[in-house]
Amino acid sequence: MARFPRTTAGRPFDDDYAARLVGGRRGRPTTGAAALLRPPGTRSPYLRGLGSSLSPDDDADETVRRRRQAVIDRLRSGWARRGAPQLEVATNRHGAEVFPVAGEVLVAPDTWEEVRDEVQAAGLTEVPLDHPELEGRVVRLRREAAADATSLRDLVGSLRSRGHVVSMSYVTPLGGRPIMKPYTGEFAPQVASFEEYQAAGPRYGEGVVVAVIDTGITAELRTDGWLGGVPRVASDDTGTHGDESNVDPLDADPADGWLDVYAGHGTFVAGIVARVAPGAEVRVYKAVGSGGAGSELDVACALIRAVRDGAHVVNLSLGTQTLFDEASLPLGAALDVVRDIEDERGTRTVIVASAGNYGDAVPTWPAAFGRVVAVGGLTADLRPTTWSSRGPWVDISTVGEDVVSTYVQGTQNPTFGEGRTFGENAFASWVGTSFAAPQVSGAIARAMTELGVDGPQAVDALLAAGKPVAGFGRALQILPGA
Repeated sequence: MARFPRTTAGRPFDDDYAARLVGGRRGRPTTGAAALLRPPGTRSPYLRGLGSSLSPDDDADETVRRRRQAVIDRLRSGWARRGAPQLEVATNRHGAEVFPVAGEVLVAPDTWEEVRDEVQAAGLTEVPLDHPELEGRVVRLRREAAADATSLRDLVGSLRSRGHVVSMSYVTPLGGRPIMKPYTGEFAPQVASFEEYQAAGPRYGEGVVVAVIDTGITAELRTDGWLGGVPRVASDDTGTHGDESNVDPLDADPADGWLDVYAGHGTFVAGIVARVAPGAEVRVYKAVGSGGAGSELDVACALIRAVRDGAHVVNLSLGTQTLFDEASLPLGAALDVVRDIEDERGTRTVIVASAGNYGDAVPTWPAAFGRVVAVGGLTADLRPTTWSSRGPWVDISTVGEDVVSTYVQGTQNPTFGEGRTFGENAFASWVGTSFAAPQVSGAIARAMTELGVDGPQAVDALLAAGKPVAGFGRALQILPGA
């Protein structure tokens, strides 16, 4: 098996990224850039300012609880603007909020034949799946008449207890329990232009395609070169399945003059991949709205498209727990389709997903699927955080606090904090497993080129180089925390 030549556990890249040019020219960082490299054990003003936002729900203060509720309200209103059935907020047996689509159930085709009479008697009928990539692999049922949501959940629970493959239909939020963007933080120091950044070291990841499935990419063509190579598709092709557009509207959920609560999430994730693997080709697919609303069906189909389009690595900085701890049916079906594509091509795509921000060991999907690389979030000195999901299903963890990346133009809604304004070529700090996962995606792309191996072998090399951390798999130092 290919391995990294370094011997320090958890540091396969030594200090490559800390030493890489982050501001100024000819290796002389600016004063602001030096703030990206704080000594271990110290927290930035941004991270200190988040305070109880990073605490478990029971420890959060009233202000944080109100902000979290505001995020959920925006998630629901954004979903409603799609013209879809109402989005419910339910609590699973672990106390986590999950978001099933009202009156909607998903079943496996074989199960549908077994339970048809029982579910039809409960008022459920088959409706179009509206997702061509999954036709024949998932059956969508809906109860149009208003009814008690609890009775539908009881029906699903009863069917599952008898071994039937049935699930609620879920929205997959961006990384589980809401972790806010830098509403109390300082601006991140200006990072070097992308040309300078590339010139400061090897073009790791060259020839590797990394797909980011998220909120899309900003339409802004930055003058500093960052993300300039990411294709933008402004509108869907009505002659196809209609899902080609990948531009993040930034202000649409609702269009009120403020940045949406998750505006720029995909842009931020794509920038992290580019920092770790500046030679990789980054492609961005939009499956989630900038208000945070995107169904597991949408994400599953975007995953299939990304693999079919030739992605070597796919990054999913999103996920959800479920009511019965059941795996996502659409995402499981998508992984089956991916396997078929791989068998035809004779190559294998690596799929990376954030473990979630629930702060417990309950599986988050899609990260908990066996063939997905699940990524948890650590502090800057590679210690467990209070907020990251954890457990034996987490494979790799890396820094998830104070991560710096590309951001977007606009002013954040004061409902969610201080209403900071970001200008052109913006960089920002953010927190969550959403921003640990793309570091690992980038590291896989780097390892593929540095070691001359394929994606699965690159994952094996990273696991071998990692430092064991209980509940967090193998810890890796990739990008430094700010």
